[in-house]
Amino acid sequence: MVPERAATAMVRRRTAARRDAAYYLTGMTAALLGGSTMVLVAGVWVKDLSGSSSLAALVSACVYAPSAFGLLAGLVADRVRRKPLLAATNGAAAIAMLLLLAVRSDDQLWLIYVVMTCYGTALVLTDPAEQGLFVALLSTEERRRINGARMAIQEGGKIAAPLLGVGLYAAIGGGPVAFASAVAFAVAAVVISRLRVSEPSPSAPRGRRRGELVAGFKHIARRSALRTATAGATIAMFASGTLIAARFDLVDALGYPPGFIGVVTGLLGVGSLVASLTSSSAIRRFREPNVLLFGLGNACAGYLLTATGWLPGVLLGSFVLGFALPWTVISQINLSQRLTPVRLQGRVAAAAGLLLFAPQPLANLLGAWAVEAVGYRVLYLVAAVVAAVNVIWSVRRPLR
Repeated sequence: MVPERAATAMVRRRTAARRDAAYYLTGMTAALLGGSTMVLVAGVWVKDLSGSSSLAALVSACVYAPSAFGLLAGLVADRVRRKPLLAATNGAAAIAMLLLLAVRSDDQLWLIYVVMTCYGTALVLTDPAEQGLFVALLSTEERRRINGARMAIQEGGKIAAPLLGVGLYAAIGGGPVAFASAVAFAVAAVVISRLRVSEPSPSAPRGRRRGELVAGFKHIARRSALRTATAGATIAMFASGTLIAARFDLVDALGYPPGFIGVVTGLLGVGSLVASLTSSSAIRRFREPNVLLFGLGNACAGYLLTATGWLPGVLLGSFVLGFALPWTVISQINLSQRLTPVRLQGRVAAAAGLLLFAPQPLANLLGAWAVEAVGYRVLYLVAAVVAAVNVIWSVRRPLR
């Protein structure tokens, strides 16, 4: 009887774990679609209202600006229950998106910037909390198997968001898209609140407050493989961030309206989806260091193709670029999950997020200035050189 009861209990636990994983992925997908759709639409919306590529690029700067508070968000994620934190954050994002219904003309551009800053704040709170909840939700073996699917969902949103968001925007305007985004965040809040995950008790402080805040940085710095992977991903993210405004000028140079950026971003999403779906097998066969180098190499090739300003080259370059950040970032994520204890998951995720995303406003502003000064083609060529140097630097560091 005892073995039968143990087997029954094990089946129940596995069933509950699958149910929670399904709820988690559903909530993540809803929030991803709501956020990704609105980020792209907000940029196009600003471009249409103002006619300025630089002002459109500022939307991305607003999204990434709250990353400066990432360390505090990581500490919060390690000190409170993650499920209610995620549910409340998604609910607040839903309310913020409804404010965009008031935008009517370029006099209300500031409201778009405010709402996208609120969304960026929600992202900063969500990322470390999701990392910690993901570790509590699944075993190590299950995480390895689902990480690729998790990234595929994220990258798949880059396909659905441009087609859905820009299509709706072109047909009925920005207000209805904002309302749909609010609904998506509300769905995420409800689904996450139904999780039955058994979270461990939040860890108690182990030292001074300042030391607790920077514990994630210290952990990354002490692990050579994690340190090098994080540095390579940070450089790749910064280079990508300088090209936001260049994309709008690229579309102008091709002779298409601003909404055509949805096609370019959609191809980027297709490449990202393929990269995510193949990341698990690629890492199993080649290991994280080599997959990271593959991603950086794809960035170099994609930037060179896009710099041609030739439509077939631009479209192929967008697809190739889709492999760059997923392979680079998922390698960093896998290393982080393997080399980090549970009590530090939130702070290490926040520290990595701060390094990757906090420089993005500076990168966006630099790109917005540079595209006016030297044009989009020079920016893409410089990004290709940076990617090549990044590959060489990462090869020479103790990544393995």
